[in-house]
Amino acid sequence: MKRVLAIMISLTASTPVLAQSYDCLVEPWQRVEISFDDKGLIETIEVERSQRVSQGEKLATLKSGLEQATVDLRSAKAAMKQEVAVATASLQYARRNLQRIEGLYGKKAVPFSVYDEAKTEAEVANQRLNTANSNRHLAALDLSIAQQLLARRTVTSPIDGVVTELIRAEGEYVKDEPVLVLEQMDPLRVQVLLPVEKFGSVNAGEYAQLQLFAPLDDEQYQAEVVVVDRGIDVASGTFGVQLELANPDFSLPSGLKCHVVFSTDSQSVASQL
Repeated sequence: MKRVLAIMISLTASTPVLAQSYDCLVEPWQRVEISFDDKGLIETIEVERSQRVSQGEKLATLKSGLEQATVDLRSAKAAMKQEVAVATASLQYARRNLQRIEGLYGKKAVPFSVYDEAKTEAEVANQRLNTANSNRHLAALDLSIAQQLLARRTVTSPIDGVVTELIRAEGEYVKDEPVLVLEQMDPLRVQVLLPVEKFGSVNAGEYAQLQLFAPLDDEQYQAEVVVVDRGIDVASGTFGVQLELANPDFSLPSGLKCHVVFSTDSQSVASQL
């Protein structure tokens, strides 16, 4: 009998106590549908499916010959300085003439009407210069508007990610429709549903161990808890938890199933050993 008990104790000691794991799913951190801020014919699509892109990288353009011509025209107008130069020269002459007439008028050498005319001409010349400066400012504003309208014909990437879908092709007409889809792959988002009994035992900032399914069965990773739902789903008796999984080299794909073990469960198992 003692020998049987000894064997049972030995078997119990050598049998590992497994930590509680939960099913989870690896998803992209975010999915972005890219569309133009304008309508027209697609001129170029600069990327291919599965291509990695950086934030700010050009993705696609619409035909924009008219918009480009408008920018060129308004750029030329904004660069014109002749009107301001002529108005400046006229004002300088009018002021010199007024100064000369003022001297003569002070000596009673010219009548008041001549002095008044020179003074008026100087004021008019000053107003012409102000108008020329205002026109140049308006030309700069017109150029800015034209440049913004032209910029609407190009879409750039709002994130560092991967092109996962090309919806439209060059030559197609678009109006508010998505052209392509990007997914942010670093970090990845891990979604898991936990039973209500676990509520309060998992907190943001804690870390958990992930075991990925095929084709990465032998790999384990560490993920950080970033969101814990504050509500319970009554029908299933579960609540959601989101974890952040670093993926700087994009080596991990999204869409993988996984198991997750939380630190609280690991510590509970360790206390049983």
